Amino acid sequence: MKTVIIVAPFVAELITMAFRPIETRRIVRMGLATLAALLPLLLLGRVSALSMLFAFLVCGLSWCATLFSTGIYSFDWGVGEAVWSRKSVYFVLLGTFWSAMLLVVLSSTFAMMWLGISMTTLATTFLVGFSGERDSLEAAWKYLVLCSVGIGIALLGVLAWLQASPQNPALTIAAVALMIVGFATKAGLVPMHAWLPDAHSKAPAPISALLSGVLISCSLYAILRVVGAAEAAGDGAFARSLLLVLGTLSTSVAGILMLVQSDIKRLLAYSTVEHAGLVALALGFGGTLGIFAALFHLLNHALAKSGAFLSAGMVQRGAGPRLLLPAMAALCGLPPFGLLISELLIVAAGVAAHQWFALGVAVTGMILAFIALVRTAVENASARRTAAQTATKLPRRSLAATGAVLAAALVVALAPWIGGASLLSSLAEGIIKAR
Repeated sequence: MKTVIIVAPFVAELITMAFRPIETRRIVRMGLATLAALLPLLLLGRVSALSMLFAFLVCGLSWCATLFSTGIYSFDWGVGEAVWSRKSVYFVLLGTFWSAMLLVVLSSTFAMMWLGISMTTLATTFLVGFSGERDSLEAAWKYLVLCSVGIGIALLGVLAWLQASPQNPALTIAAVALMIVGFATKAGLVPMHAWLPDAHSKAPAPISALLSGVLISCSLYAILRVVGAAEAAGDGAFARSLLLVLGTLSTSVAGILMLVQSDIKRLLAYSTVEHAGLVALALGFGGTLGIFAALFHLLNHALAKSGAFLSAGMVQRGAGPRLLLPAMAALCGLPPFGLLISELLIVAAGVAAHQWFALGVAVTGMILAFIALVRTAVENASARRTAAQTATKLPRRSLAATGAVLAAALVVALAPWIGGASLLSSLAEGIIKAR
């Protein structure tokens, strides 16, 4: 059953290719994508609640990216002549990407999780370079090379973990360190982040949304699984210390670099580095509060950032800035969105852990990121009247996908007040008790 659910998005796109009329193909594509997105419901009670949470995140945002793509690319397509720039190949790669992320979050072993992470790299390399332009191809090569290095490091960690035993604690520590560093490369944590700004800014808008909103989340999920295993092996303190270092570097470097960005997609890409760093810090602070804050922040960021990239993609096509403003408000942590609450929870976890230096750096990074995002939002708002005169009419499917993502961000923000807090708390306590 699990295998069928994992391969469903990929198989759905292969089936869709058999239909020739364009409109028929769109209907079949969205019908099969909807079915693939609902299939994980069959796993309720059969896999862990943590895996189900991330599976719903993967399926929901991947479905929205597919819907967005069927709309925006009904009239606009890339300039590349390479085989991966064809519409049919694009959607097959998107389905492969979706299936690979499901493999990551539904796997029960580090080996299968590593395989899923590896598959995401292969699929998304071509999607990053989909336009065929020189800058996109350069970003794709950088992404492939740097992420392959990270995947190689993670593989060494997985192999070391398989050989580790209580009689050889040094090997266990080495395995934990290698897996965290390897998966942190895919999560875009500093100093392994060099691929992320180029890849996320050059990829098509729906792919950027999945890279920042979902792939980063899957990579952080892998790190969370490693932290749980380290806790069980008695090496939780080492894992948390390593994450504190990576999180401190990421929040500080990303916050500074966001201030000097003029391209909106690069700004959003560096924002992803900053938020990944905050999740790493929350895991480093540890405790039930720290893990709760990490999970809540991860969900808030995934939806807000996906909505921001989809909105930015439409703005780049002349849609006007009004679509971008709600997404920027969400990333700034403005009510009624939930990032402010999750950031306050991270601060509270840092205070509880007495990690004053890391906490001070994190708060500074959040302030710098807030300034950069507000400045960009104000600049876009000031250009609103001019843009409105030249705005392009966009397909309803793309507008619906963007609206659905931002609406989901509002629902997640309300989750702690309507019973969702108990689920995240139980997940956090389960990871803590693994020790």
